[in-house]
Amino acid sequence: MAKKKTIYHLTKNLRAVVDNFIMRCSLLPDQAIFNPHIFAWVKDLEANWQTICKEATLIRADNMPSLGEISPDHGRIAADARWRTFFLEGYGYKRLENRACVPVTASLIDKIPDLCTATFSVLEAGCHIPRHRGMTKGMLTYHLALRVPKDRENCWIQIEEGDECHVCPWSDGHSLLFDDTYNHEVWNNTEEDRYVLLIQVKRPCKWPARLLMNVFFKGVRYSRFVQDIRKNLDKSQ
Repeated sequence: MAKKKTIYHLTKNLRAVVDNFIMRCSLLPDQAIFNPHIFAWVKDLEANWQTICKEATLIRADNMPSLGEISPDHGRIAADARWRTFFLEGYGYKRLENRACVPVTASLIDKIPDLCTATFSVLEAGCHIPRHRGMTKGMLTYHLALRVPKDRENCWIQIEEGDECHVCPWSDGHSLLFDDTYNHEVWNNTEEDRYVLLIQVKRPCKWPARLLMNVFFKGVRYSRFVQDIRKNLDKSQ
């Protein structure tokens, strides 16, 4: 039986065209890591990180579905069931029952312009996410570290940029903003779980690219990729 292709493979040629246009109109350079404070909303999240952490960690990791369980498109990189995700919002769909569990977090993410996705991402002890890259230059990925293992040097994300490798351990209450189309890999080589608030937002661009991104993300919203996640989340409740 032929292997079912993921959205990453099905949109490969389209993404190349979209990404080239986006970068011609981008208000930010093509680089791997950014100062997170280019976005005004980051200060609000950092100021409330302890409350967000309290809401997130009240949800036990083993009560969250693994990403591979709910998103077939993540296949290879989500094979380790210890990567768990608590969905709050994605491509215009809000998980109301999940947001009700974390009211402060929900109110804060509602203030973020151009939000694409918002989740709590948990790497349980020993989890490893293989080297991979994201779907489009049209999004930037943000992490707010909530609970980092005490042995933080053994819990990190590595982001490749040309010949350079950025090794970035998380630190409680601190932010990381990066372009996930650069290859990256994640390890939690500790005996504790790592919690982050993971946000994806549209890349700041001039208006022609913003229009194209709106069309592209509307297509993603109604794609099998997103609809499969919604269906599997409903089953997991």
